[in-house]
Amino acid sequence: MRGRIALAAAAAALITAFSSPALSLSADRLVLEELLERARKTNPELAALREEAFSAEAIARAEGSLDDPTLKIELEDLSTKRPLEAGPGNAMMTRYTLSQMFPFPGKRSLKEQMANKEAAGARAAISSAELELTAMVKEAYFEYAFIDESIRITKDIKDLLSTAADIAGTMYSTGQVTQQDVIKLNVEQAMLTDELIMLEARREAAAAGIKSLVNMDQSEELGGNAELPKGRVSFDAEELMKGAVESTPDIAMLKADTEGSELGARLADKNYYPDFMVGVAPIQRDGSFDSYDLMFQVNIPIWRGKYESLSEGAKAKARQAHARLKAGKNRKALEVKSASIEVEASLRQMELFETSLVPQAELSYESALRNYRTGRIDLLMLLETERDLRKTRTDYLKALFEYNRRLANLERASGVELSTAQKE
Repeated sequence: MRGRIALAAAAAALITAFSSPALSLSADRLVLEELLERARKTNPELAALREEAFSAEAIARAEGSLDDPTLKIELEDLSTKRPLEAGPGNAMMTRYTLSQMFPFPGKRSLKEQMANKEAAGARAAISSAELELTAMVKEAYFEYAFIDESIRITKDIKDLLSTAADIAGTMYSTGQVTQQDVIKLNVEQAMLTDELIMLEARREAAAAGIKSLVNMDQSEELGGNAELPKGRVSFDAEELMKGAVESTPDIAMLKADTEGSELGARLADKNYYPDFMVGVAPIQRDGSFDSYDLMFQVNIPIWRGKYESLSEGAKAKARQAHARLKAGKNRKALEVKSASIEVEASLRQMELFETSLVPQAELSYESALRNYRTGRIDLLMLLETERDLRKTRTDYLKALFEYNRRLANLERASGVELSTAQKE
């Protein structure tokens, strides 16, 4: 996933000058919905795919048209005495031939239908890219929010240590603890300060990834704080899987390719039938048109081996497309099933932290602080509970990040924007 983010960043940097005008973002808080809206409207890769689809639709309309007619002018019996004065006035007879080719009935319609299938595949590619971009923006936002909340947790723990340091200072002044306790607490705070520096650097890197996806200049300010969504989703994995193998953009592209290949096989069978040319040729003699010719031409498809090979090749391509469609449906079903299992596992892990691990770690630290104040435990025990609290809160954030990231992946795989409901 990080590789796709880096690739999108490079594409955005190359095409920024040709992008749509930027949309404004909230200054005080980073809002995921605003980022998604901006990405869909300004992402250069999506813009390129839209132009590709427009081009395919225009080509499909052209495929339904006849070829241009041809005009031929023949000057007969020109005078050799005036060879450079070639024109209808110097010829004994001038023939104007206007002709038009007509494909065998059904050929032109099949070509137009094949082009329409290509256009349908191009439109499905836009939807597929939008789903992929949405998932990438969400993951980038979740990573930024995870780091942002990690910074706040680290600052909270640092404040707790500051309180513990004040207590240790008071106890040291009364001779209850040694100066070593005060020093160790100050060192622990300094270590958290160093960790904050690294987290802030990581947040800047995550912000750069978001900017690339939403087509922002790297010199622009991204916005304020971000929070990981705490909502829950309810979904039926089997229903998502059934819907995904029938209607997701990836499957739609494979279906369009399959249907286009079937039309190609039918068109190849039409090679056994001839195309026609009809024409009319008014004839001019002595400055007046006194007669005309009518023409009819047909090609004779006698080289059956050639057309049999073309037909066999087209039918093999159609069978290949059917096999790819079947394989694509199998992959999509597996993708949705695996993603739904990962979401459910993350949900159970997240609920374990919320209902058990985090509350217990907080109670343990509060108890340790009270016992340290009364001299029942030493500083090492207090620091151990503080580290356990910090790790537990950070691990909970990781579980929350993984839940939201995997949920975004499930949405991408299934093509469904899952509704969230805040859990009380």
